[in-house]
Amino acid sequence: MKHDLSQIAFNQKMISFLSGHTTSAISRYMNEHKVPYLEGLGNGRKRYSFEETRNVIKKLVAKETRVKEQIQVFFNFKGGTGKTSLCHQTAVHLVLLGFSVLAIDCDPQAHLSSSFGFDEYSDDLTLYDVLINNVQINEVIQRVYPGLDVVPSNLSMTKIELPLAQKPGREKVLDKALNPIRKKYDFILLDTNPTISMLNHSATYAANRLNIVCETQPYSLKGLDLLIEEIKSFSSAMEHKVNYCIIPNKYESKTVTAQEALGALRQTYKDLVTGSLIRKCEEFNISAKRGLPIHAFANTKSIALEDIRDLVNELVDKGVETKTQTNRAQKEVITYAG
Repeated sequence: MKHDLSQIAFNQKMISFLSGHTTSAISRYMNEHKVPYLEGLGNGRKRYSFEETRNVIKKLVAKETRVKEQIQVFFNFKGGTGKTSLCHQTAVHLVLLGFSVLAIDCDPQAHLSSSFGFDEYSDDLTLYDVLINNVQINEVIQRVYPGLDVVPSNLSMTKIELPLAQKPGREKVLDKALNPIRKKYDFILLDTNPTISMLNHSATYAANRLNIVCETQPYSLKGLDLLIEEIKSFSSAMEHKVNYCIIPNKYESKTVTAQEALGALRQTYKDLVTGSLIRKCEEFNISAKRGLPIHAFANTKSIALEDIRDLVNELVDKGVETKTQTNRAQKEVITYAG
């Protein structure tokens, strides 16, 4: 059973926290536009539905933007780095900011699908049917909530590698499969399985940005060196530049090993490491257990929600430009051409 995000409600303080606008500005906007609030919650504060919250933030944040880095892939060939969790939280946060999002689960374990309430043992159509059985991608997309669609995964994905490897132009098949829906979404997020596989090569080729999720601990750093070499090798072989960043995850500021690992990451990979990092927090485990985003139960003092907000804002800043920026760039091209 797909989760009903409409059950999540937000007060003005939380909307301020999510949008980056002051509480007084949010309150003024709500009053001026007579935004309806939910009745009968009895806690003394007005609370607004997920949909109303999204509509308000969309007008304040996402309305005047153009997305450049639409297809974002969460990847690491090491398991347990937290990439599925970050993909899940990022998808929901982007929707709350007013963007339209498609989340694609490429992992046979179907953890991302489970996070959205899908059954991993279902007979839902998956990416396997798109890439191998020539089913149009529109036929496998399922609506979770307005602004959020999902291509679920299940055990059928375990058998994708052999037939995919036999396809001509196998590295490009996913990129081509996504063509019919590119104009429908602001962001398309892919959660991959923890291997170097043909499907992940195809996802890497399709990506406008590869988000490499790395735990801040020594073994993860050793694996990261191998992963970066693999990306460079693939990029060279395909004559295709892979745009990637490294997201430090599960950071524990009180441990020396985490501090050293983060320092080594920033020293070795410099600007490739996001300025935002995700601290280790029990709320991510609670989110996975409940199958709900942290937005459903966290408050504005939550470090998990703060870190997700900061990460998503950074990814948006890197991958989105405002209409003012677009117009300025167009004028510069016209001036140069003249």
